[in-house]
Amino acid sequence: MPANTQPSFASENRPDRRKRLLAAASAALVAVATTVVALTSYSASAETTAAATHDPVIMIPGMTGTPSNMDPMKANLQSNGWAANRLFTWTDSSSMTQDLAKAAQELGTKVDQVRTQTGASKVVLATWSASTLAARYYIKNLGGADKVSQYIGYAGPQHGTTNNGCQFYVSCQQFGSANSPFLRELNSGTEVPGHPQVAYMTIRSVKDINAAPYDTAKLAGADDNYLLSGATAPTHFTIVKDATALAAMRAFIIAHENPPTGTPTPTTGTPTSTTAPPTSTPSGQCFSSSNHGHVVDGRAHDSYGYALANGSNQNLGVNSLYVSTKLRQTGPNYYVIDRTCP
Repeated sequence: MPANTQPSFASENRPDRRKRLLAAASAALVAVATTVVALTSYSASAETTAAATHDPVIMIPGMTGTPSNMDPMKANLQSNGWAANRLFTWTDSSSMTQDLAKAAQELGTKVDQVRTQTGASKVVLATWSASTLAARYYIKNLGGADKVSQYIGYAGPQHGTTNNGCQFYVSCQQFGSANSPFLRELNSGTEVPGHPQVAYMTIRSVKDINAAPYDTAKLAGADDNYLLSGATAPTHFTIVKDATALAAMRAFIIAHENPPTGTPTPTTGTPTSTTAPPTSTPSGQCFSSSNHGHVVDGRAHDSYGYALANGSNQNLGVNSLYVSTKLRQTGPNYYVIDRTCP
């Protein structure tokens, strides 16, 4: 074929071909960039959603304390997945030295401010020493039962203290004796007001000589009265930054979140596995035991030191004899956390 009658493939119009190749490459780059942006946005959104699942935590020091006393607790929660914008340290206008009923009123204002700021319906109160009493007063007498999901009380003089040389402060007069009018009223009826809607945990140490004797920190009816013992047990002043105490608190919060993390969503379709939850309202036998007991009895399994309910994989908290959880069996080898269990 004569060369001047039809151009060969090798001699095709080169500028036009380059333009087409450049256009295709540009389109591919745009598609890749769009995909990366989309994936990045999804990842950030997912992380934000996950971080926001925990109720906001308000951390409150004891008598004469300052909010900075709770900074180690705040840092510990943040390093373990709590969002910084849902962690608050606070105390009342008197640093818990005034009438604790007045401190409770100020706490109510702070709770409402945090709920408004975060959009959360409820908060967790992590309290220490004298503030444990102000928080319980708020829950019992000032409508806090509808605004608090969990109460954590560190080393609280819940039934008075024999170390009561501080009675130049009004608050110390209120907890310096188990028979004070304030404590008699606060402990009357129930020591865990709002329960089970409000989950209760107390944390105490055998080396506490300030809230003394140390069992004064226990609350009858609490979901967990956690005791730290042994040579490494913390003092009254180090308990709120003790690693074991903080790990127990984190596990308790996760296990008692409302709704609990990992609660399966009922469906009307065909179950995709033999361990899918039933489609009807959960019912079945209840089991109340330590987390370790659930593992030993085959209702839960251990995962890196935590007890996970069989089937639902809900996190019960640390696999310990000293942390208890109520489980309901809703299917063959399928258990869910159910705080309504007797």
